[in-house]
Amino acid sequence: MKAKVQIGATILSLLALLTYTLVHTGGLLARYVHPAIIGYVAAFGIEAAVVSLSLRIGELRRTKQSTGFFLFVLIAVVVVSAVANIAEGFTAVQDEALTLATVRTLDPVQAIIGLSATGLVSLIVLALAEILGTDVETAVKQADKERKRPTTSKTTKTETAVSEEVPQDVEGEEMNRLERARAVKAEKDAISRAEALELLLAFVADNPDASLSRIGRHISRSKSTVATYVQELQDAGQLRRNGDGWQILS
Repeated sequence: MKAKVQIGATILSLLALLTYTLVHTGGLLARYVHPAIIGYVAAFGIEAAVVSLSLRIGELRRTKQSTGFFLFVLIAVVVVSAVANIAEGFTAVQDEALTLATVRTLDPVQAIIGLSATGLVSLIVLALAEILGTDVETAVKQADKERKRPTTSKTTKTETAVSEEVPQDVEGEEMNRLERARAVKAEKDAISRAEALELLLAFVADNPDASLSRIGRHISRSKSTVATYVQELQDAGQLRRNGDGWQILS
């Protein structure tokens, strides 16, 4: 917002001064062409060139290109405008054209005042043109940054939304997969356990004096697991201890 206000103020100041120099430059050029309006059209082109060149120079600086030629042209245009301002200012005060002979009759103080009043305007125009080019360059850079921010923010929000949604779906799917895996494993464990118990009963039927370790090696289970199986079978009334061995109960 501040940059826009600065650019607006610079443009208004530059337009006001260009209007002033347009009258002087147009009046000077109108003396050398017919119809006279052509001189004012040419003067308008010169003043418009000041603004155009200042903007062009700012653009070249932004892209890090050489501005030497355009800066030279801008200074040349302002110098022509300054000469026109001085000449027309002299004519307005002295009521005669500025020539070598008439300049000699001019009072030195009046000459300094006239040169300051008219030539200074052109210097201000040059300074404002430079300021305008620099301000526009800065404004463009700031606008580029502003355009990137919403995009980045929007992308971040989208990514955040996706990251929030996807884990929920993945989590639900993962839970279902784990539940199915547990169910399958439980079913396999139940079948394996039943098979192990049958193998245990069959083995001790043929080997009633077998130790827990020996039984475990046969059914591929640890000694502690075999002890658990034996206790279950005893509780179920399928197996009991008989001295140093085992007895199968029908």
